[in-house]
Amino acid sequence: MIQDENLVTNIVDAIKFYENRIKMCVVVGDKLLYETILDVKEYPIIPFVYQHTGTPFALGAVSPLVGKQKELNKAHQIMIHNANLASNLRWMYEEGSVPEEEWEKYSSSPGALLKYRQGFTAPQPVQPLPLNSAFYGITENAKRDMEYTSGIYSSMQGDTGSSPETYRGLLAMDEYGTRRIKSWMQNIIEPSLEHLGKIFKDFAQSTYQAHKVFRIVNPNNIDEETQVEINVPIYNDLGNSIKKWNDYATSRFDIRIIGGSTLPLNRWALMEEYFKWYQSGLIDDIAMIAETDIRNKESIIKRKSVYMQLRGQLEEMQGLITDREGTIETLERQLVQSGIQSKVQNADMKMQKSLLETETAQSMLRNKLKSDTTTKIKELGLAVADAKKKQQ
Repeated sequence: MIQDENLVTNIVDAIKFYENRIKMCVVVGDKLLYETILDVKEYPIIPFVYQHTGTPFALGAVSPLVGKQKELNKAHQIMIHNANLASNLRWMYEEGSVPEEEWEKYSSSPGALLKYRQGFTAPQPVQPLPLNSAFYGITENAKRDMEYTSGIYSSMQGDTGSSPETYRGLLAMDEYGTRRIKSWMQNIIEPSLEHLGKIFKDFAQSTYQAHKVFRIVNPNNIDEETQVEINVPIYNDLGNSIKKWNDYATSRFDIRIIGGSTLPLNRWALMEEYFKWYQSGLIDDIAMIAETDIRNKESIIKRKSVYMQLRGQLEEMQGLITDREGTIETLERQLVQSGIQSKVQNADMKMQKSLLETETAQSMLRNKLKSDTTTKIKELGLAVADAKKKQQ
């Protein structure tokens, strides 16, 4: 149905399409008040029941417990009546043996002195019959039957008397005890929540047609707000509104509505499992913090993310520094080795020089000794020749 008359004149072609709509009829008695077509595609009646019976009258969670509760109440009533009879005794007496008005008035008073006439038998108290010991077990059996029928055991409500001695036994009982509730949540509550989300989306699109500004507050951090605008008008040069930006009424969302946030969990057991996974390195600290109930955990996660970035940069710089330190150590080692080799070469050269000098000095000394010996021999030959001449 086109409501804008100016738009009708500009339409060139139109194709009819059909879509499911809900028709609402308001009737009082046999009088029809009005009829209207709702802007929703899903049926707006959402049942949140405990058990379907195939009829419009569903079964509530308390209905299976009504009979047991009546039995328990009747058992308590009988026990209270028996205790009342034991505290307010009845008396058996011979007619005329006691003053009846006085006994009716003072027979139940503590410390009262009651008289009876001489010659008659003393009045005898009529004690109530004791209850059978099996009768007291009826109340305990009724309590256990109610816990079994409802699926909520006393240990799940903090009763330490019926809980196991070990912590793991308590977690196992809690896990097994909540399976019936989890089945009810998955089969009844979560589909109903999904249906509620679809209906709310359709009603919201038909309701919010004007320019709206929403401030969405994070439930875990009140200081953080997200501002969202829908149906923002866009004007032309003449100041007329020609279209909308973020037109919420005509938007089609590619979303999936999942009602799973109400699933009952054992928070202690879940946090223990997450902590074990964190210790074993399967998850990081960000995933660990996201599952906790710590206040302002979004800010903590943001800081941790910045910290992780800085930590990554620091690790990268540490890697570079380590590489450079290794390079420096290698160069220092090579420099030391080069210095050692240079010193060895210098020492070798000095030793070679000293050796050469020693060899030269020895050669000169040998030549000198040889020359001196030759000279001495010549002088000695001349002296011998002179001596011979003198003798002749």
